[in-house]
Amino acid sequence: MMSYEFDLFKELNLRKRTPINLVHNLFGRELGTYSCTLFITNTFSNHSNKHEKTKFSLMKRIYLSIYPNYTILNVRMPNCFLRRFSPDGRFIIAFNQQLNGIQIFSFNGSSAGLEEIQKLNHEFAQDKTNLNDFNSDQFRLKSFDTFFKETANLRLTENNELIHRECALFYKNSYLIVASSVFVNEENLPSYDQIATNNEAIHYNTMENYTIYLVDINQAFLCDKITFTADKINLTHNQSLSLYKNIFAILSQQNQTIHIYYIMPTLTTERNVSYKFVLAKNIGRFCFSDDLDYIQRPMNNQYSYKTRPNPYSESLRLNRRQKFGSTPSTKGYCESSFTGMKQRIISFFYKEALETNTLSQFYLNFNDILKLRMYKMQLLDDRYMLIKYGNIDHMVTQKSSIVITNRVSNLNTSSSPQTSATSMSQNSAPIPAASTTASETQTTTTVTNIPVILNESAVPFFFVLYDTKTATVLNILKNTSSEMLKIYENLQDYFSLSTLDGFSTNNEQEPYGCTFNFHTLPSNNLYANQLLTRHIKMILKTNTTNEMIKSLLSQLPISSQSFTTTPYLDHSLFSYDEKLISNLERPKPIGDQVIKFNLRETGRSCFRLYPGLQNNQTNPQGHLSFKRLVAFIWHPREPFCISVQRATTEYNVNFHVYSKNNLI
Repeated sequence: MMSYEFDLFKELNLRKRTPINLVHNLFGRELGTYSCTLFITNTFSNHSNKHEKTKFSLMKRIYLSIYPNYTILNVRMPNCFLRRFSPDGRFIIAFNQQLNGIQIFSFNGSSAGLEEIQKLNHEFAQDKTNLNDFNSDQFRLKSFDTFFKETANLRLTENNELIHRECALFYKNSYLIVASSVFVNEENLPSYDQIATNNEAIHYNTMENYTIYLVDINQAFLCDKITFTADKINLTHNQSLSLYKNIFAILSQQNQTIHIYYIMPTLTTERNVSYKFVLAKNIGRFCFSDDLDYIQRPMNNQYSYKTRPNPYSESLRLNRRQKFGSTPSTKGYCESSFTGMKQRIISFFYKEALETNTLSQFYLNFNDILKLRMYKMQLLDDRYMLIKYGNIDHMVTQKSSIVITNRVSNLNTSSSPQTSATSMSQNSAPIPAASTTASETQTTTTVTNIPVILNESAVPFFFVLYDTKTATVLNILKNTSSEMLKIYENLQDYFSLSTLDGFSTNNEQEPYGCTFNFHTLPSNNLYANQLLTRHIKMILKTNTTNEMIKSLLSQLPISSQSFTTTPYLDHSLFSYDEKLISNLERPKPIGDQVIKFNLRETGRSCFRLYPGLQNNQTNPQGHLSFKRLVAFIWHPREPFCISVQRATTEYNVNFHVYSKNNLI
């Protein structure tokens, strides 16, 4: 009988499932036994060593036994906009309601409200609060103070600048990079020399002043800031900002320049280590930091070795410059030559045409090459950079009359809290003119051309791989290139997780970051790869191959720190509907739909998330007219999640925490 059962198990390719008991997993993690490991695909890239893979697998399995299975509905929030947790999970960052500073809250742990939840569930187990119960309502009102404690409120901006709520980067766990901007009036515009620094500058009728801040979270101290006057920088989802280790890059779309900074340590007066921005180079008009000094160097020093008359003497060169006006100048917009980056791109296309014997096609497309402008960029490592180029005609929309109205409301304690996360959190929805009160200031600006968010799956783009050390263009691929798609599919973690090196640990051997994360991507996880394959098949049912490639490559370059770090979105641990929630920090049109999580190994239902206000009594049919956007803020380690639901000007915040009484 035993032999028959063994042969049956072997024939059906069955194996004994590893227990998911909490105590069993705790002992297994402590002892490092094999019974605690995962029998499924690891979520880490091949560059991680075998010891690290085993260590992280042992740590991950504990999350199969503890998860956020209880939802606190409609939490009362302070007047702030929640943004995200710090990489170590000790703090959560928020912007105040005036958007002129940041608020830092310390996290008390996911078990801070465990006793209160136990009291609410002493009669029968449930996985969400009962809005009709008095005790549940009281716990809802004090839930934020239970889990968080305000440690600092720091004012950052000046001159009516407003902090951009979608822009936030972390460096070394304890340092935060945020940005603010304000529109520049026509009366306060600087000189044209400062607006257009080269002959490829894009001229917008509306410009803004930008300030980039570096804040020490532990000390609540402003370390340094960078200012850009009358410029255009896309701060939405950090699209014009990129961070890799201590290298910080900023793309100016107006000046077509990439500013490279190093975040360097300095000693303060109290002998504490602080950090500041140090400009390394500007890539655009020039590609090296000393190019401007080279072209302004006196010409007679270069030809002092001459011993006989030369038809190209210095006097003839000066006369020729005076005649044709080609004297080197610091005014970049006066130059008739190509910029450093454009010259390298043209040279690459020309050499490629020579090799393939297609010079006629090169000359035919030469005007289109001249119209290419930088749209996005990303630091791949400390040397290589990926730059997306698009046609200037697509980057600026021409309209005769566009009216932009901005309203800034004063602090109103009686108003409902407006909490934001990711893309739904930049500006509140427009309020009708009839509802404008005395506490609001309204400014109206009429423009004729404004920057637009391009449909990157329809507009042609070029991807430029650039070496910042040697100032060399290594390759240029179009957004319909199957080669580029293959690179992206096989090395997606190289594009997506490069900015995680900005997170640091206390280990001196890892001064900039550690590889501990829970990101699962098609290039490092079997289940995520299956989802991508299924998605490609769905696109090909109604679209061509080129349209499918454009759709997938529209994600490149990937914005810095745009993926959520949490074990509960790990495809190796749990299965869930990616249409409702994903590890990409973007809001989803969910409404009040329940999100179910199942165990990947057994398929058993594990826990559920209730976003939004369930059983809305104020507007029971409101969910039928439109789906509300929901964004999630996950804690990087603990079973704690915040869901923020927005519809027009209404916000609803839910906490998803761990409870001992599991309903499922």
